[in-house]
Amino acid sequence: MFMQQIPPDNLEQMKFSAIIVHALFAGAGATSTRSGGLGKRRKLGAKGGKTQKPEISGGWNTSPVPIAGIDNSVRLLKREGIIDAIPSSLCENQGKNVILVIGDGMGWEMIRAGAVAKQVVSELKSMGVDISTGASGALAAQAKAAFAGRTLSDYYTEGKGSGLSFQELSEFHVVTTSIPFIGEPNDGNHYGPARSFIGDVGNHENGMGELILGPDGKPLVFDPRDIFKGGNMVLWDDVRGGTHPWDANYFVEMNDYPTDPGFDPEFILQHAIDSANSASSYANGHKTGVNMMGVDLYEQPLRSILQEAMTCGRVMTSVPILHATPAAFITHTNNRNNGHQLQDGYRETKPTFALGTCASRYQPSDDLKQAMEPGGHLSSEFTFLHQDPAVLAEDFFTPLENLDPDDGKKVLACFGGEYSSNGNDNLPYRGLDGGYTERWCSKGIVGKDEDDVAIGVTPNSTICDHWPKEELKNIPKMHENTKAALDFLGKDDDGFFLMIEQGDIDWAAHANHMDDLLGAMFDIDDVVQEVKDWIAANGGYEKNALYVTADHDHYLTLLSHFPEAVANLIIDGKAKDITPENNSNVNAWSAAVGAGRHEDDSQSQTEHLEDFSTWTEEDIQRVAHFFGPRGSGGNGWGSHSSRPVVIYSEGDDGCLEALVGKGYRVLGTEVAGSPGKIDQVHVNACMMKQLFAL
Repeated sequence: MFMQQIPPDNLEQMKFSAIIVHALFAGAGATSTRSGGLGKRRKLGAKGGKTQKPEISGGWNTSPVPIAGIDNSVRLLKREGIIDAIPSSLCENQGKNVILVIGDGMGWEMIRAGAVAKQVVSELKSMGVDISTGASGALAAQAKAAFAGRTLSDYYTEGKGSGLSFQELSEFHVVTTSIPFIGEPNDGNHYGPARSFIGDVGNHENGMGELILGPDGKPLVFDPRDIFKGGNMVLWDDVRGGTHPWDANYFVEMNDYPTDPGFDPEFILQHAIDSANSASSYANGHKTGVNMMGVDLYEQPLRSILQEAMTCGRVMTSVPILHATPAAFITHTNNRNNGHQLQDGYRETKPTFALGTCASRYQPSDDLKQAMEPGGHLSSEFTFLHQDPAVLAEDFFTPLENLDPDDGKKVLACFGGEYSSNGNDNLPYRGLDGGYTERWCSKGIVGKDEDDVAIGVTPNSTICDHWPKEELKNIPKMHENTKAALDFLGKDDDGFFLMIEQGDIDWAAHANHMDDLLGAMFDIDDVVQEVKDWIAANGGYEKNALYVTADHDHYLTLLSHFPEAVANLIIDGKAKDITPENNSNVNAWSAAVGAGRHEDDSQSQTEHLEDFSTWTEEDIQRVAHFFGPRGSGGNGWGSHSSRPVVIYSEGDDGCLEALVGKGYRVLGTEVAGSPGKIDQVHVNACMMKQLFAL
């Protein structure tokens, strides 16, 4: 079966919990809700062979587990010898400004795609090639000759890499995105279950329910071991998933299978983190379940680094302001889709600076925004800015010039949604050619048999624009939003914490859309350069700490000739075709699970995915990349994965390095660390250390 089967004799040992989070107020990404559901363990394997995986034996444990006391980031730092003592108050000392930039879904391979594409674009421009329209005649021939035979080995194939602004930062680490796991897996193991120790989070509000009982009638307790060893954690496995995101096994050609003994290319498809609980790890240093943010596994509120900073909490995102990643820093909810709890979190926290799209339930309430308008009871405290056809981008932040956060002034800035002609959920994003028009709007039609069961997908794409052309003049670019946030917050004498999210990387990866993805990578590159420039002019890294990372990965693989493929498409004036016209924007595994394929052992998961993918082998070779495990058809995934991400930093003063390989505690129990890696909770601890001079 394509789900994890829990043997009856192991039911008493099983329990779980998961974490996933999204963005920052000034850049964002999206992830749909994944609630819990009954599931079975499936057989996995690459195309051409099925491999039986170990069965989950954890999830329902009610046996006593040694308790080491409820933990927090300050105690973690003291326990690991990074600080000598715990201060009586976080406010005793003034530390550094801390800036966290999150690329939603920005895995190592996405970073490499962006770094290579940026260098290809720069080289072509230097040759006189127009990136928007391409080249012809002798210039085209010269440019193609220059890139003939160019491969990834001419750029980089492992580690930190180069080409993007944040790859110049001094420190680099691999970060695990492990999650808690309570109860049964979801159908197909798609994401970790959205469940706390009170039950499925979509069925009640915070804390409003009975504790889950095990088969013996006792409340479940958390077990820090891996789910395959009877515990409640989905931990990283170096053998099955590779020691690093650039592990050579991911790049083995189909004809060269099998890979190293024990390696499973489908391992990272199972029980992924989501943006909500992932961002919560960065925000408050605790692990929680999928869809949950700002609460623990008992749905009790946890204070975020932004809330600890109180007067210096700032968030900025490219997606809706209260979407998963940014919301994790200011809200406390067991369900990322609970609109009023999201809005209550904003109302109670009142961050100093919040910017992003204001769409659907992922925004401050209408009555709160009205209260910020001139004459409203919050107008003396808040300046409310929003997209307006009468205000040009270069004038958008003029009202902030004479405002100072030291005077208690706060800012809310809204784009998209009701302020846009077509209700956009995202800030404008560009494509590979740097423009905001002419992209493939990928669509697919799911075909069904006579029993109404899905059997495949037919692509039906059209040409569209990234954003309404007439509105581009009214919206500052993401790096300009970043500069405005830094200029405003930099006036604060007490320092600040700022989280910035580029969320469109995630949205692009969900759609298997490389054109959008590369444009979003260029955006985050510009954002970090803006931050670096500001830091250089404002005390350097002695007074500022910068962290650039992701909340989770997807499943992208570049082929060796990716640089040549990118160059040739640009030279031909077909940059948009880096995303094939045959793309469908249909999640292959969701379609397969809906058709019951997760219970079908006649094929491997990779083979099932291929049945719902739409790219041809010619497409894959032309664009030199694919999503999903090798053999799944090019666009055979469209979801998160459990593969570790990476973090670039400077001004951290060795804190992250000191935590490499270290564990952490969940509900007072010790979770083992991963060799050579840190975890997301360690990032929170080090940001706390810098912000509060611990």
